[in-house]
Amino acid sequence: MKGLKRPALVRALLAAASFLALAIIAGCASGYAEPFDFNNLVFDYVTVSGSDGKYVVITKHLVSQTDVRIPDTIYGIPVRETADSVFAGDGKIQTVSFGKNVVRIGSNSFGGCKNLRTVTFNAGITDVGEYAFKDCVSLPSITLPENLGSLGRGAFYGCTSLTEISVPQTIRKVGGMAFYNTAWLNAQSEQKFVSVGDGILIAYNGDKAEVKLPKSVRQIAGAFAGNIVVEKVTLNSGLISVGDMAFMSCTSLKSVSIPSSVTEIGSNAFYGCASLGKLTLGEGIQTIGQDAFTDCGAVLYLKKSSAAEKYCIDNGLDYFGQ
Repeated sequence: MKGLKRPALVRALLAAASFLALAIIAGCASGYAEPFDFNNLVFDYVTVSGSDGKYVVITKHLVSQTDVRIPDTIYGIPVRETADSVFAGDGKIQTVSFGKNVVRIGSNSFGGCKNLRTVTFNAGITDVGEYAFKDCVSLPSITLPENLGSLGRGAFYGCTSLTEISVPQTIRKVGGMAFYNTAWLNAQSEQKFVSVGDGILIAYNGDKAEVKLPKSVRQIAGAFAGNIVVEKVTLNSGLISVGDMAFMSCTSLKSVSIPSSVTEIGSNAFYGCASLGKLTLGEGIQTIGQDAFTDCGAVLYLKKSSAAEKYCIDNGLDYFGQ
């Protein structure tokens, strides 16, 4: 500021101080102690301390954009997650790409983004939450990343234009109705059993009252939900999980034999199965999800001191111990 007269110098210093104060106030109003950065005004976020250090969760979309790019880092801290419902219902978004550090997409993050056409996942994403892309009716194709471990229930529910879906063989868990009412799944209506990954059964298109599952099935993911024809299902010996929404609202279902290989019964698995009779829960079952037997007519038989007994006690369910 050499050469400025005293009044001019004072004015310059006051202007600089005012600018700094506004920047600090704006940063604090967003809830962050970091220096204010105009380049990050697109997102609001929180910084979380995890077991392996700090990371960022995107919590709000401040400026509606056609092309959304989730950054690798903010202030040098890796961006790992998008929060639940953060972009939901934004009709302007057409493309989305995820930075290299993102590992989780929150529930309903992009639900109802009706003009979203293209999603580019990074290789490190391991978890896509429930209804993450529900009713994104403009999506043309999806290639899920190879490291994906879990796809939440209804993740692509109602994506009516989605004709191509690539699911990695290594995926461990798929929620019920993850692909319900997509063009891709509807096009496979001639197949009696529709599976993805390593034996994850996502749809049953048969019309018989009695069904015997193929030996290749390892998990049932909402495959029979809403079926009012099926009365008896014989589960295969290699089955590991009667998963999320597996037989939900199967009002005619009377008989299911659960093999000893099953270790998990998912949320809402037998919800609303009012006609179901005796159901034996083996000692191999380690976890039972929320509302697995709500509004279910089954008489439960199980081993005393088992995980199944604890579940029944915790949830006030009647049962017969053996």
